[in-house]
Amino acid sequence: MVYVDPKDYSAIMKRVDGVEEKVEFVNAEIQQIEGKRLGREVGILYGFLFGALIYVAYSIFIQLNLL
Repeated sequence: MVYVDPKDYSAIMKRVDGVEEKVEFVNAEIQQIEGKRLGREVGILYGFLFGALIYVAYSIFIQLNLL
């Protein structure tokens, strides 16, 4: 068993809390960057799919002389 002075313990805990805050902040920034990247990629995919859908629908309308 180890005895630690309460003042030293509270000082160490404050330092640990400071480090934890920094780690949480960095993790949040990394997650935000990854979320933006993923959102951009999903947006590109949806844009391509909707563009292809419009192209197919337009092609069908042209072949059926509806336009």
